[in-house]
Amino acid sequence: MPVRGCLRRSVTVPPDALRGWLLRLIFDAHGVRAVVRALLFIVLVGVTGLLVTLAIRGIIDSVPLWNQRMHALVHQARTGGAPASLIALNESAFLASLLFATWVMTWLEGRRIGDIGLKRTNCLRDLAGGFLVGLGMLSVLVGALVTLGFARLEAPTLGHTAALEYALAWLGTMLLVGCFEETAFRGYLLTVLRERYGFWPAALAVTVLFMAAHGFNMGENPTGLATVAVVSVLFCLAIRRTGALWWVIGCHAAWDWAESYLFGSADSGERSVGHLLTLRPLGNIYLSGGTDGPEGSVLCLAVLMITIAALPLLIRRRISASAPAIADA
Repeated sequence: MPVRGCLRRSVTVPPDALRGWLLRLIFDAHGVRAVVRALLFIVLVGVTGLLVTLAIRGIIDSVPLWNQRMHALVHQARTGGAPASLIALNESAFLASLLFATWVMTWLEGRRIGDIGLKRTNCLRDLAGGFLVGLGMLSVLVGALVTLGFARLEAPTLGHTAALEYALAWLGTMLLVGCFEETAFRGYLLTVLRERYGFWPAALAVTVLFMAAHGFNMGENPTGLATVAVVSVLFCLAIRRTGALWWVIGCHAAWDWAESYLFGSADSGERSVGHLLTLRPLGNIYLSGGTDGPEGSVLCLAVLMITIAALPLLIRRRISASAPAIADA
């Protein structure tokens, strides 16, 4: 059997061999089980990410000036907030590892990378549309927090040049974050699980993984984790309508950019270096968001639920449910 396409090819296993535990674990009537392929993808991302990280660390350590600069950035992140350059470096390494793992899996299965949500059709339009919705959602949330007295918005302290530099730096960084997280959780994983088990089981699985990943963030509270779950459902529904990742990448990037730079709030418990305004939480943490940021407020859940209800108006469905990239079982 040729290597390319072997993971998706139907495999006929002799009845006697079905008694073998290992074969039953790995194969079903559709070939290699979707869960096994998903686990293989996760392992491949982890191993590749480790190798890329070690390679980057080795390169940095070999240049004294870069080594000193990296130590300074890490110290700054631990004491005064995360700098855009450090996050951008980390996300670039993660994204490179992820894209390599995605390419390997799609090549083995005989797919094109566009089949798992990275097709080029309407990519700029979807990216811009998602960005506007993400920016609008967070602006409405911050406006509600300030109006109801659960947060205080302080005036900017940056000069015009610094404000523009930080705005662009954080925009590029958050686009990397959006690309990495959405491709990691709602790219290959959502596609392969959805094809085999249907939309809602696949959406539930990636939502659990998304929540687990965010559970390690500093300052995360229970409301923030609930918000993460609802965001994941929103993004899965958006992918169902567009058949691609670009809208959710734009929405994700805009949300993080507005939190980290525009309003200067905490983002999943982390504050950034270089922000335009400063949002200070006031009062009860479940109303203000506390150290989690605006997404830790119950008001955020209300904004997200309204957005889910309005999704048919925000995104016109452009593909049929039978399209290969989004087909339900």
